[in-house]
Amino acid sequence: MGQTFVDTSKRAAIKNPQRIPGQWIESEKEVERIAHGKIQQQKKLLVTKTYEYEAPFNYPNVTVELGRENVGAEINDMGIELDIPPFGAITIEEEEPIVAVTVMGSACTAPGYVILHAEPLNWHFPRSGVKMKVDNLWGEHVFGPTWRKGVDEGDSHAGMSSAHFEIPESKKVTIMGGSQADIKLEEGSIKKAIFDGHYAFRIIRVTVLSKD
Repeated sequence: MGQTFVDTSKRAAIKNPQRIPGQWIESEKEVERIAHGKIQQQKKLLVTKTYEYEAPFNYPNVTVELGRENVGAEINDMGIELDIPPFGAITIEEEEPIVAVTVMGSACTAPGYVILHAEPLNWHFPRSGVKMKVDNLWGEHVFGPTWRKGVDEGDSHAGMSSAHFEIPESKKVTIMGGSQADIKLEEGSIKKAIFDGHYAFRIIRVTVLSKD
């Protein structure tokens, strides 16, 4: 668990690559330019289509980073259980502009949370990267040892959750997540540093602007 460095080079960039500390670039002045110039804006019609990705997310445009070793991150029958942020991540890149993302899965220990970072096509808005979080997600999958003792999906805690994000037009998104980190004593969890703080990613739907 000593690893602290995270290579984010394949993930969605959350910082303007043209950033000069303390300064704005021209595209970031657009809101004030339109307002001060009293320029009439035109509403935009968005025609979209949605792609669906399922665990284990073996697609050419998807990069899965499980994270550190020996912390419980794994591929299992629940889907993909990533290491807690920032170590585990799923990154999806599309040719068309991404405008929305929906994540479906379940927490190891509810409540769960899902984080999304997006790399916008146009850096219009300074001082706030496209970073979003949905937390307090109800529903968890039954703990493995408990499942083997006969407790099934009918248990009152067992269920799935869904987190939806509407984002500025982006070319790439990175998704992370986790859950309430209860310490489990079963099967050497303390020794392995498995604190059941994961979120199992099962389905990701990515909505893009249609070129058709």
